[in-house]
Amino acid sequence: MKPEIEKFKKDIVSGEEKLANSAAIELGEIGGDDIVEFLITLLDLNDPAIRNRAALALRDIKDNRALGPMLEAICKKENNNFNGTLVYALESLDCSKNLKDIFKILFYESYEAKISADKILSNQIFDFTKQDIIEIKQMWEDCIMHPEKCPGIDDEETKLFMQESVDGFKNYIDDNDPKSMK
Repeated sequence: MKPEIEKFKKDIVSGEEKLANSAAIELGEIGGDDIVEFLITLLDLNDPAIRNRAALALRDIKDNRALGPMLEAICKKENNNFNGTLVYALESLDCSKNLKDIFKILFYESYEAKISADKILSNQIFDFTKQDIIEIKQMWEDCIMHPEKCPGIDDEETKLFMQESVDGFKNYIDDNDPKSMK
């Protein structure tokens, strides 16, 4: 199997789209430490197509070691318009300790990234403190005051689903529900 894996590793970074996509699927199905580590290194590359293939393979593998590197790749300024697939890949990982990071994506990234961040916020359970919620609320208020920082906030539908996400967590403070906070 090792020579086959090495071929898939070469193929995923090739310029041949069909071959690269097929290799990403294969690597995602095989999984394992070596493959996860290799795919994580691809998240640092400048080519968004290669990053996306790596992210999708990591999504299939569901190994949370990819969480930190994926968040780093998402937040790189040069990736801003090319990170929707990276955020989509986060949906399969445990983001429970990264509430503020997911809200930063919701507030400051592209529309496609916002959609996946909203899904993560809706579908995962998070560990957070009252201070985390206060900081999220402050980020949101800053977005309202400085809409140029928050892509898409000028679209009413986008602003509404963002506001609903904020309100859903802000209610934990407003309700003073001690079991909801750590």
